[in-house]
Amino acid sequence: MGRPPRRNPPEARGLPLSQRVGWTLLFVGLAIAFIWVLWPIFSVLFAAASFAYLLDPIADRFEARGHSRNKGIALIFGLSGLGLTLFLLVMVPMIGGQFMELSGNVRVYVDNLAALIQPAAAYIETQSGYQIPVDFDQLKAQIPEWIAQMSPDARKGLQTSLGSVFVSSLGLFTSIINLALLPIFTFYLLSEWDRMVAFVAGLVPHGQRKRVGRLAAAVDERLSAFVRGQITVCIVLAILYSIGLLFAGIDLAIAIGLLAGALFIVPYLGTVVGIALASILCLMKYGIDIHLLYVALAFGIPQTIESWYLTPKVVGDKVGLHPLVVMIALLAGAGLAGVWGMMLAIPVTAILDVLAREGLSVYRNSAFFREGAS
Repeated sequence: MGRPPRRNPPEARGLPLSQRVGWTLLFVGLAIAFIWVLWPIFSVLFAAASFAYLLDPIADRFEARGHSRNKGIALIFGLSGLGLTLFLLVMVPMIGGQFMELSGNVRVYVDNLAALIQPAAAYIETQSGYQIPVDFDQLKAQIPEWIAQMSPDARKGLQTSLGSVFVSSLGLFTSIINLALLPIFTFYLLSEWDRMVAFVAGLVPHGQRKRVGRLAAAVDERLSAFVRGQITVCIVLAILYSIGLLFAGIDLAIAIGLLAGALFIVPYLGTVVGIALASILCLMKYGIDIHLLYVALAFGIPQTIESWYLTPKVVGDKVGLHPLVVMIALLAGAGLAGVWGMMLAIPVTAILDVLAREGLSVYRNSAFFREGAS
C-alpha cells in the first residue's frame, strides 16, 4: 500500500494572520506608550545613539590602524572637548564684545537708517495716504534693551542660573544629570556599536536578511551622506561667512556668520537670513555704499563654493531628497515635536524614502501590476 499523503497541520504552527497583526499592533502601541512615559531618559539615549552613529566611522578608522576601539573613542572625546572649550573661550568673549560695540553705536545706526527710510516713507504716505507705523525714537530706546537681552553676558547667565535653582531645583538637577549622562551613554554605545548592529542583524529572519541588509545599507548611505555631509558643509560655510563679514566690516559678523551656517541645515535658509541681517546692519552703519557689495560677496563667494564644490564633493548625489522635501520635512517635524521633531525629520524622511522606493519596486514587479501587460 502506498504511503498516505502528508498533510500540514492547520493553524497548529502559528497564530492566524489577524491575531498576529493584532499582537504586533499591541506591541507597537505599548512600546510607544513606554517611550512616551520615559521620554526624558529615551531622549538622552536617542541623542547618544545619534552621536554614536556619527562618530562610528571615525572609531572604525582607529581600529583599522591597529588601535583599540576604546582608546580611539577616548581620543575622539578628548579632542572634541578641547575643541569645544577653545571655541567657547575664544568665540563667546568675541561675540560679546561685538554685541557691546553694537549696543554703544545703535542710536547712531538708527539715525542713519531713519535718514534712508524716512524720505521713502514720506513719499509712500503722500502717494497712498497710508502712514507707515515706524517710530524711530522708540526704536532707539528699545533696541539697546533687545541687544542686552541677546548679548552672551556670562555674569547675567550665571545669576539667572543660580536664581533658577531656588525656583525649579528639580528641573535644573534633571537637566544637569541628563547632560552628564549624555557623554557616558555615547561612550558605551559607541564602544558596543558594532556588536549591537550584529545582534540586531542576527534577529532578522534568514529569508529576509538579504533584502533587509540591502535596505539598511541604503538607509545608512542616505543618512551618512546627508547628516555627516550637511554638517560639514554648515561648518565650512559658517567659517567662510564669518570671515567674509569681518572683512566687510559688519557688526556681529561672527554671530551672523555662525547663525547663517547653522541654519543652512535647511537648504538656503541660512543664506537668506544671513544676507537680510547683514544688509540691515550694513545700512545702519554705512548707508548705501560699497559695503553692501562686500556683504553680497561675503555670501555670494561661499555660496558658489558650496554649490560647485562642497555639496557635490562632501554630500554628493546619494541623498536623494529634494531641497523642497527637506524643508517640508523640517517644518512638519517642528510642528509635530518641536526641536526633537526637526532633529528627527531628515532621518525619518530618508528612511521612509528608502522604504517607499522598495515598496514601489515590489509593486511594479507584482503580478497584479503586470496583469494585462503585453
